[in-house]
Amino acid sequence: MATTTPLSDLDTKAEPHLAALGPRFLQGLAARDAGRVDQALEIFNQILLVEPRLPEPRMERGRIRLEMGQLDDAETDLREAIRVLESGGQWSEDVAENVVQALAWGLLGEILKEKASTDEVVFGDEETFRTLLSQSRVAFARAAELDPTDATSNVNALELSEETLEKAEMTGDFLMDLLPNDMPPPASGSDMPGDPDGDPDDSGGYSEG
Repeated sequence: MATTTPLSDLDTKAEPHLAALGPRFLQGLAARDAGRVDQALEIFNQILLVEPRLPEPRMERGRIRLEMGQLDDAETDLREAIRVLESGGQWSEDVAENVVQALAWGLLGEILKEKASTDEVVFGDEETFRTLLSQSRVAFARAAELDPTDATSNVNALELSEETLEKAEMTGDFLMDLLPNDMPPPASGSDMPGDPDGDPDDSGGYSEG
């Protein structure tokens, strides 16, 4: 079986394409920050076509896919990025390893939380709903563990704890926060589960330095 060289073992002199991708990644970040989302997505796609082992461009593509509502693709990107990061495949040396991993886990938590808030899940199978929220809580907790200064992940992990969810369900607040903004409120007495914090995290993404 063929083996893949870990990204951390790649030599930019032996593989000069890696050095050329650095400026492109920065261009993608700049395009994203300027609101040119389509351009940023195209840049990250091009980078990953050249070198699919790079986790940071995959994280940024996943963030854009989250914003575009492409949740399954976003989740795939983040899980792959986390896999590479945890195997020592971080590309950039400008950000601490634990911080980059925390960003990835926190973003995965946001994606899973958003998936739990979709109509088909909220009004569908309760077990799927609870599984997504549980996975989201685990992801946020991992992010907070890796980076204790990550207040957003700390708060999300707490709000998605079993105890908090049970209390929210009893009051009905959980569902009200989770329903899409254009949906009418459920009839009183509804026991449909929901999300304690429907506001998406708008924290910034990965950045160099």
